[in-house]
Amino acid sequence: MTPSAARPRPKVKRMTRILLGVLLAALATACTSGSSTDPGGGDSDAEVFKTRMDAFVRDTLPKLQTEVGGEWGGYTAKFYEKGGNTGQWEYSAAGGTSRPPGTGKEVLDKVEAVLREQGMEITRPGVTSDIAGRKDGIMVIVLRALESDVESVSTLKVEFRSEDRLSSSDGFAENAGPTELLK
Repeated sequence: MTPSAARPRPKVKRMTRILLGVLLAALATACTSGSSTDPGGGDSDAEVFKTRMDAFVRDTLPKLQTEVGGEWGGYTAKFYEKGGNTGQWEYSAAGGTSRPPGTGKEVLDKVEAVLREQGMEITRPGVTSDIAGRKDGIMVIVLRALESDVESVSTLKVEFRSEDRLSSSDGFAENAGPTELLK
């Protein structure tokens, strides 16, 4: 018996190898393509994230001002490098309002309603913040300060920031100046 007669090589094996090779190539491409999307849905690229968060804040702040009231200030957005010279950045804009009308519960309910309308998932941790909201890698943290003798809110801090660290291999975050988001 000749070796080829003893072990015939069916075409199925060849086709299986081709399909396996195509599958491995597709997996390798997917793993090394440098996808800029994190599991939470937010972009890890600093410039892309900044554009998206600035638009979100500019859309959300007027709604918060109208619904909550008080005198709003702050909201200069900046990049902060986390942990030294690592190339990992956080983008943040904080500000708030003083003396919004209503009880603490009423004010927080108004803030929560606006953030929910903006599509955010809301929690009320109570320990680290009064309200925490998340959407597409953007995080909103809300803290209040109560007057000692009444239930009114003396100040309400609302911070918008990147939920995850951002990358900026091209130096964008390092060179980006502050951005005024409250007009």
